[in-house]
Amino acid sequence: MSVLSLKPSLLLAIVVFLALILLMVSRAPVYLPRLDLNAPPVPDEESYVFGFATLTNPVVRFVVVGRIVPSEPAQLRGWQRDRRDLRGAPAMVLDGVRFRVSPEELARLDRYERTGRKYRRDLMLLEDGTPAWVYRLKGAEGIEAVQD
Repeated sequence: MSVLSLKPSLLLAIVVFLALILLMVSRAPVYLPRLDLNAPPVPDEESYVFGFATLTNPVVRFVVVGRIVPSEPAQLRGWQRDRRDLRGAPAMVLDGVRFRVSPEELARLDRYERTGRKYRRDLMLLEDGTPAWVYRLKGAEGIEAVQD
């Protein structure tokens, strides 16, 4: 069945649905939490982010940032993943992804991660020497820190 053979009402419904999805994604900050007053300032230039959990998912990055965000494999030496956080592990290397974002996009990521309330944003050196922002739980350790 080709697109042209669909009933006009079904075709219209599909177009409206796709337009609503596009509108929702392009306006992602509308449904993201407000930026916490304790969040650190956002740098004025583009920067790298290291993702090791949900930010490794391209769909999550697309919805949060509002565009397709290419990534590349990256590693963080001396750390291991512990649920939604990192734990120091001198002999370990954590695999993840690195991607570049604008200041506005980093602010959207801060909103998604609830930086200042649930997570903090630390600048760390990746295995290749590139500085990248890494989101880590703040305050209580472990899963308890993400409970509202």
